[in-house]
Amino acid sequence: MPGRSTPPRQLDIPLVWERGEPPAAPSGPAPRRDDPAAAGARVGLVRLWVASLADLGLLLLAVGSAWTIAAVGGIAWSQAQLALAALAGLEAVSVLDVACVWIWRGSPGMLLLRTCFAEPMPLRRAFRLWAVWLVSLVAVGVPLLVRRRGSCVAERLAGAPLSFRPLPGSA
Repeated sequence: MPGRSTPPRQLDIPLVWERGEPPAAPSGPAPRRDDPAAAGARVGLVRLWVASLADLGLLLLAVGSAWTIAAVGGIAWSQAQLALAALAGLEAVSVLDVACVWIWRGSPGMLLLRTCFAEPMPLRRAFRLWAVWLVSLVAVGVPLLVRRRGSCVAERLAGAPLSFRPLPGSA
């Protein structure tokens, strides 16, 4: 059997295990989870409130779109039909909000303002955070912003501190 030929040199880049150098160890102690310097700059209450208002605007847009679709479909504008169309809009926004919080660690309003939770959360926590946000809409999202012992209600519900999300390509 003839000897093996060398593979083509398309990727002439040394791999990590070929370099023989150990990876650099982090210097100093690991940052604590509750350390504000570890999570980046503290996310301000005004920024969170504006994010909550942006989410409220998204909800109103979805409800208005559902009403428009229902009007084009020929509803009689009775209260029951309007309520059903509003619930359809609420359902659409609910799916979007829970998916964004669960996957990208922030609601659409938070992501718009480059704010997110520092750690991923389970789906159950995402649902609970959404439910509390929905109930707090009556007070324009202010209950989520109340701080006690350094963390706001939203951070305690999510189980992670809030931080700024870096722009794509800045990593």
